[in-house]
Amino acid sequence: MTIQFWQDMSILVAGLEIAGNAKSVNLSTEVTPLDVTALNTTGWVSLIGGQKSGSVDLTLMQDVATGSVDDTLYPLLGVADTPHSICTASADGSKAYLFRGIPLSYSPINSPVGDVAMGQVSGMSSTGGIVRGKLIHPGSTARTSSSTGTGRQLGAVVAGKSLYAALHVLSVSGTSTPTITVKVQSDDNGSFTTPTDRITFTAATAVGAQWGSVAGAITDDYWRISFTISGTNPSFLFAVTAGIL
Repeated sequence: MTIQFWQDMSILVAGLEIAGNAKSVNLSTEVTPLDVTALNTTGWVSLIGGQKSGSVDLTLMQDVATGSVDDTLYPLLGVADTPHSICTASADGSKAYLFRGIPLSYSPINSPVGDVAMGQVSGMSSTGGIVRGKLIHPGSTARTSSSTGTGRQLGAVVAGKSLYAALHVLSVSGTSTPTITVKVQSDDNGSFTTPTDRITFTAATAVGAQWGSVAGAITDDYWRISFTISGTNPSFLFAVTAGIL
């Protein structure tokens, strides 16, 4: 067993990489306990699990510049199904938890005089669950031409389960409407000799995020992205996470 400490994480909320401003992150899931204790109890409460929910709390070093922390988080307050991805490291293939969330509490100013300007945001999952998967394309390198990502063995999707993916477009530059279209593909081998398109995100021309899914059964167990970029001098920073639930 390898013990680790948290560093070099990637925390993506909508179209913002927030790890560079984050001081702490708490992601949790819970099940509502339902009391089914009958009158023939022998003195112990009986419980079953009810509905599941997830929550996230972020403590942040505040930034009020255009396009940064405050400019992104304040408009998202109360907006359901905002794509979130919390990755244990920023490297390609790292463990990731992705979900559609709703920011429910935002404190833009949370500091005493003379201290680092801090803020805090808290929210819950809004539709569906928290998906345990991987970062299949990190947002650390600008992409200027069409290509594919590295294949990851996320596993086959059995009937009743789905493959979910979150696309976070972090920056866009260029002229003549730079555009990127991202697809999630599967194959039965890591060389992707016969890839199949499973999710096609809407062509993106601006910073933002999208959520996609495909239902099983799918016997392919390797997954990657492909992306097509067009425009004059285009450049995109974007990240994709994916997992099965």
